[in-house]
Amino acid sequence: MDNEKYLKISDFTKIIKENIETSYPIVFLRGEISNFRPASSGHWYFSIKDESASIKAIIFKNSQPSILSLLTTANLQTLSDGQEVLVEGRISLYERSGEYSIIINKLIPVGIGELAVKFELLKGELSKEGLFDEEIKKELPKYPLKIGIVTSPTAAALKDILNVLNRRFASLKIKLFSAGVQGENAKYEITNAIKFADYHYRTGGEHKVDVLILARGGGSIEDLWPFNEEMVAYSIYNAAIPIITGIGHQIDYTIADFCADLRAPTPSAAAEIVVRSSEELLNNIAGLSLRMEGAFNNSLEKLWLRYDKCNKTRITSLFETVYQNNLQDFAYLEDKMQNNFREYYTNIKNNFSFLTKQLDNLSPLKTLARGYSVTIDKNRKIIKSSENVELGDNLSIILSKGELSVTVDKKSTDHK
Repeated sequence: MDNEKYLKISDFTKIIKENIETSYPIVFLRGEISNFRPASSGHWYFSIKDESASIKAIIFKNSQPSILSLLTTANLQTLSDGQEVLVEGRISLYERSGEYSIIINKLIPVGIGELAVKFELLKGELSKEGLFDEEIKKELPKYPLKIGIVTSPTAAALKDILNVLNRRFASLKIKLFSAGVQGENAKYEITNAIKFADYHYRTGGEHKVDVLILARGGGSIEDLWPFNEEMVAYSIYNAAIPIITGIGHQIDYTIADFCADLRAPTPSAAAEIVVRSSEELLNNIAGLSLRMEGAFNNSLEKLWLRYDKCNKTRITSLFETVYQNNLQDFAYLEDKMQNNFREYYTNIKNNFSFLTKQLDNLSPLKTLARGYSVTIDKNRKIIKSSENVELGDNLSIILSKGELSVTVDKKSTDHK
């Protein structure tokens, strides 16, 4: 009997697991929730079924926040049996039991509008990327001299903003960056308007404004959708110019609102936040003037009191104290400087004496004093070898004391 063709159950299960998980890295299913049961570990276990089949499903704890956000959009608190859902996940086979299931990372209850789902998904992605972080929000200027508005020139929101600005501070300069705020092309026009305003803000161009209002009146989610586009979000995020949004009504939130440096509930509210009224500014100036006058008078009064307390004897005593302290410091420094100089001079003197002795020991005269001599030719060059002279040459021998003139009558190269 050939036993080699029979596989162990565990080996066969591993083969199935590898094949099924490799073949279906991601699946999209539609079905009804059955036997929903949250585990003590925090994970959710249930089945997804239709009229003919069923598959086990798992939602791990770390995948639940984004799903719960979508449930909130549909006014649901959690999942329950009988709900029809759309799920996205991967197939996994549990080797111990041989059962396969779907590990779900996205779940959408059927019935939620497509745009609402798209909104929540994009909101979650951009939040993870840091586009909504509070630490990157820029402060709006307190006293802007020129205000930019990104909106349609025919929008009712523009009229509302202009009315508020004229009422609060009529002399302000206003620049309109025209853009459509509804329809397929609106996202491109809004993005280009923001980039154009930001370019002039960075470069100090002729169209530079101090702050930008991104505005639109109320409407349905479809009407407001250009402000939920990813390209608009990134144009706000990448802008150096401070941006405030006033889009729709108080209950309306868009992706642009989360990206902006500040959100106002309406276009009119955005205008009120950006510009303080002239009356408020005048009151602030008057208040500051009174505070400055009071502070000046208070300081002047303190100076007079200090002057009255001063007299000639006290001033003289103060100067004498300062003089004595400085005189004592000078004497200490002078003594220290003299000691340092003496020590420095002694070190130099000792070093010089030591070097002189070293040079003296190396002097040729010391060598001659020990009985040696130096032989030179008529050109006063030192003779180091008998090979450098010829018979009959006249040489001079330098001794420790005196010099001898000799004639070569014999030479040898041997040292004996």
